[in-house]
Amino acid sequence: MLLFHYFRAPFPSQKGFSAYRTPGLAVHGPLIFAFSITGFVLCWPHPILRGFLIVWALAGLYLGRDIAILCHYNPLLTLISWVAFVAVLLKTASIARFGTAQTLLPAILSVGLGLTLFLVALVMTRERVPSTL
Repeated sequence: MLLFHYFRAPFPSQKGFSAYRTPGLAVHGPLIFAFSITGFVLCWPHPILRGFLIVWALAGLYLGRDIAILCHYNPLLTLISWVAFVAVLLKTASIARFGTAQTLLPAILSVGLGLTLFLVALVMTRERVPSTL
């Protein structure tokens, strides 16, 4: 049940010395949008893949939160996140054509993203064994 603690706070506190305070939503918002739009244009054309839209939205919400926190410590990640967001905006039509033409690859990408989200949640919530030294 510890795994569900990872999903407890999609938007962490911005008070005090929180790592989410800067850049926080300046990175998190565009990543949520980029993941959601990418998932939508890849999965929506195929009715069987529409259930994977929740995976893309959750990945944008929770992986975006983790990336936003990492951007506090490495400002270069902020620029990379913004470039990825702009790339999704500029190449939405190309991504949509790819999603329409393929069925298996968007499914594989969605499953891979879901597994990545699961593994990150597992690693972030694992119990650490204290050292006896």
